[in-house]
Amino acid sequence: MNALSRATPKLLGKTAAVTGASRGIGLAIAQRFASEGAKVILLGRNEQRLLLARNEIAKFSGVEKDKLQLELRLHDVRLSEDWTDLAKAHPNMDILVNCAGVTQASPLPRTHPDTITNILHTNLEGAIFGCKSIGRRMVYNGNFLGNPGGCIINISSLLATKGLSGTSVYAASKAGLLGLTTSLAAEYAPAGVRVNAIVPGYIDTEMTKDLGDLVEKMKIPLGRLGTTEEVADAAMFLATNEYATNCILNLDGGLSAI
Repeated sequence: MNALSRATPKLLGKTAAVTGASRGIGLAIAQRFASEGAKVILLGRNEQRLLLARNEIAKFSGVEKDKLQLELRLHDVRLSEDWTDLAKAHPNMDILVNCAGVTQASPLPRTHPDTITNILHTNLEGAIFGCKSIGRRMVYNGNFLGNPGGCIINISSLLATKGLSGTSVYAASKAGLLGLTTSLAAEYAPAGVRVNAIVPGYIDTEMTKDLGDLVEKMKIPLGRLGTTEEVADAAMFLATNEYATNCILNLDGGLSAI
């Protein structure tokens, strides 16, 4: 039995969709939600990676794969029709985590227009489409079905507010997520739908594995990178605290303080 298991899991009976769920932060959040009893819809563009993610979640949870409440769904966040189809298939979604993202490591004058478009479409427009399609159902459920309590969690980045050369488009997309979060927190609150954001600093993932002496270079006050499990802890807090909306939750080891 996994150490996170409880007699009454915190997300029992809930349905959660996680974009970018095949690796990194998205996978860790999906693992945590599944271990807390949620039905988790893993959204991604690569079927093989989704299958591997399902295996990882089964290993993490200690539950046999065929007994896990997992759904694998090929999904391109950049396509509004994929979001429309998801909303139709799951009209009673409880939690949406917008975690899909692509990075940038190039000065803006050398960044190809296609790269700019892909970053903005994936990191920002994809989340907007998700908040529109899934959020619309959540608002309807809260206003007309007497079923409030929908929760949207947007995964932003410390780079949204703390500049770093070579990340301008990525930073702009993640800053846009914060604006999206605060606006929708006000817009959706009357229906009981909560909208929050996590702002991770440097997390130990595939994206940071080649950054070498990053901890020393960035002078992270806590002296280490964060873990994906720590981000998943933050997601659990936002998913379960019913008074949490418009929370912009920094998780950066103190880096934003210096």
